[in-house]
Amino acid sequence: MSVLNNEQAASGATPHELPTLGAILVGAGRGERLGMDVPKAFVELHGRPLIEFGMSVITSLPHAGHLVVVVPEAYAAQTLEMAKRVLPEHSNWQISVQPGGRERHESVRFGLAALPEGIETVIVHDAARPFASVELCDRVIAEVQRTGVSVVPALPVVDTLKRVDSDGVVHETVDRSTLVAVQTPQGFPFETLSAAHETAQLQAADPRHATLPTDDAEVVQRNGGTVRTVPGEQRAHKLTTQADLAVLEHFLAENVHTTIVGTADEHANTAIDAGDAA
Repeated sequence: MSVLNNEQAASGATPHELPTLGAILVGAGRGERLGMDVPKAFVELHGRPLIEFGMSVITSLPHAGHLVVVVPEAYAAQTLEMAKRVLPEHSNWQISVQPGGRERHESVRFGLAALPEGIETVIVHDAARPFASVELCDRVIAEVQRTGVSVVPALPVVDTLKRVDSDGVVHETVDRSTLVAVQTPQGFPFETLSAAHETAQLQAADPRHATLPTDDAEVVQRNGGTVRTVPGEQRAHKLTTQADLAVLEHFLAENVHTTIVGTADEHANTAIDAGDAA
């Protein structure tokens, strides 16, 4: 595991406060459904790998934190170089790069083990959701700390749902009023998630638990934990198939437009203030 701290080379610097917030950015998946020759987290949008967007968002959070980026071992050195570009000067964040496992839940377990002592709250985020906002991350973290339980962002299901058989024949319409679509980042008390993953590791060898959990909330629930929801956001869209690339391109363009408009507004306000002063 490699660790990057933006003040590693500084001498006589005041030590940062010890982080109580941990983050795990999961980017070790192969992305077979996407059908590309690189792992999904390293698919590029306008020359930037998806995982770089996620690193930028998490290290922009106004907390002292430690981010573990979990990637295929062959991409570890590349990811560490990326972290050097991403980490803001005088950041309260540290970044570690950790090789992942064969399955997602194993990669998260490796990420948890790589976090330093003293972490109280942890968020787990998929690199395949590059445009989840700082506001969404903060909303999840705040709810974990308010309630002391696990928290996931969720969106209401708007499509009509049908239950079908293997031949595609519709058997019934499913009541969608109690259904939500769950996203990441997902937040947890550190001890809750760590204990759940240790139990999941033991269950993996038990044929009664043949199905793998699809997210960390399910890992916690299988261990008897409570999971709450907070409102999610459309821009936390996940890259799964080629069609999703167009959706992510839309959100990237929206980000660029917002940045340009915001900068122009700042310049305009500065000019107005200067005119008033004159």
